[in-house]
Amino acid sequence: MADIFCGCGTVAFEAKRNGIDFWGCDINPVATLIAKVKSKKYQSNLLHKYLLKIIDKYSNSKNSTVNLDDVNERLKYWYDDKRIYELTWLKNSIEQTISKRSDYRLFFLCAFSNILKATSRWLTKSIKPQIDPNKSPADVLSAFKEQCRLMMIANDESDVSSQSSTKIVTANFLQAVNRIEIVDMIVTSPPYVTSYEYTDLHQLSSLWLGYAQDYRDLREGSIGSIHHSYDFNRELKRLNDTGSRIVFRLLEFDKRKARSVARYYLDMQKVTEACYSMLSKNGIALFIIGNTKYRGIQINNVRHLAESLKEAGFHEVLFTKRKISKKILTPYRDKAGRFTTNSKSRKVYSEEFILIGSKS
Repeated sequence: MADIFCGCGTVAFEAKRNGIDFWGCDINPVATLIAKVKSKKYQSNLLHKYLLKIIDKYSNSKNSTVNLDDVNERLKYWYDDKRIYELTWLKNSIEQTISKRSDYRLFFLCAFSNILKATSRWLTKSIKPQIDPNKSPADVLSAFKEQCRLMMIANDESDVSSQSSTKIVTANFLQAVNRIEIVDMIVTSPPYVTSYEYTDLHQLSSLWLGYAQDYRDLREGSIGSIHHSYDFNRELKRLNDTGSRIVFRLLEFDKRKARSVARYYLDMQKVTEACYSMLSKNGIALFIIGNTKYRGIQINNVRHLAESLKEAGFHEVLFTKRKISKKILTPYRDKAGRFTTNSKSRKVYSEEFILIGSKS
């Protein structure tokens, strides 16, 4: 089984607990860190042992010097000096306690990553990066201990199997597809065409964990990124019929948005072709995706994907619809297409579709 946009590893976890070999890929290194930790079973006694050592080293590090001149300027924007000192001591304590080659280091770095927004000035549950001027950031060590406690409980309750193999890589799927073995099944949920840049939302972890000096560098290569560079007029001709109709309709209102949607659709057409090539005979690909609207224009991602699957060679493309009942973010948009909490505004993302294509 494979998940080509594996994100934080839900499919990886389910494959592991059912004893199914798994290959996953995501361009976001923060997501793949979480996926690797989620799909592994850790020894409880070692987790508790390492946690005590990390806390002890942290306590002995509290008077060590942190040169603020060496701290990324973007982190100074999100954190006060006290939190920068404490987070630096904590990260160093993890890395000095556990070998770089150990999966246990990943566990505690994942816990570290999960407290970065709570200990910052980041507006809680915000859909885009913004400072909350009234926020009182959480205490670093207390937040870390609680996060570890929750993760240890989840690990104890986990029933993942050790009988199957799991491989998760950080890469652009379209560049990594030729490096994997043939699989029988693909289960995945592509990024939404009108979504915010995921790297922007995960910038704190990307910077603290050293995945980038400038989090914006991680945008390059993501599916449909507005930061791709290509010849619009030439590439536009490669869009399938559904994609062309939507993009030309958007061109009447917003050329920038039209270009963004075209990039996404062109990338998704390549994705379906790559999925076909990596599947065995009689293999199936399952995509979970939703439609969107922009200024009243229907962005029919489902129809575009179905057409792309057929053009890639899949037959018997089936679909079903399901309601989304437990979404963290508000389902409402204002007239400009921005998220809003006003329930009288237009409701979006209240349903999604499951598309299944089979390879003969």
